[in-house]
Amino acid sequence: MDRKPDVLAFLKERGQASLPQVANHLQVSKQAALRHLDALEQQRLVQVLSGAPSGPGRPGHIYRLTEAAQQAFPSGHRELAHELVSFLDGEALERFFADRSERLERQHQQRLAGLDLKERVREVARLATERGHMSQVSEADGKLSLKHCNCPIGDVAVRTGHACRQELDMYKRVFQAEVERKTWAAGGDTDCSYEIVISPEQRSPGPGVNTVG
Repeated sequence: MDRKPDVLAFLKERGQASLPQVANHLQVSKQAALRHLDALEQQRLVQVLSGAPSGPGRPGHIYRLTEAAQQAFPSGHRELAHELVSFLDGEALERFFADRSERLERQHQQRLAGLDLKERVREVARLATERGHMSQVSEADGKLSLKHCNCPIGDVAVRTGHACRQELDMYKRVFQAEVERKTWAAGGDTDCSYEIVISPEQRSPGPGVNTVG
């Protein structure tokens, strides 16, 4: 079974991934995942980088899309997304984006374990950037601001609003803080931004602005 399109979609969403992560996503052995990755590398759609070792031994490999793949992928992806939005009814779309949000939340929780609120917000910005956003974090008056631009699914989000609503609920859970949406692409703004309230016990000195990307 050809799983190369699944690999490309996975790398597009994550930005980059290791062999074990690709194998886990496909639910196949590492050897099987490697065959797909090698074929994509030969087609010049995937590039291989050296990554930090996850344990004892030599560094592992990190895989990401090449520029050629980045340019070729989005057009077909947007076309398919529009077809799905047109085909599915409101309830089915809600379930789809709810499932997507749950999957993203699991990825967030793995990366956010042990971090304080400010670190969690900045790590979420990095994760969003890996998925194609341009993200920025700033801090003022006891509040953090998380802004996303260049949303990779912005056209679909604007059309339905489902993805944006699910994202807000997810951020409330992963930050475990009061989160308010300040701007919304689906509401006509050029970006999506969120304000996160820092409780007194969570306040500590830190940099004022951190641009990720």
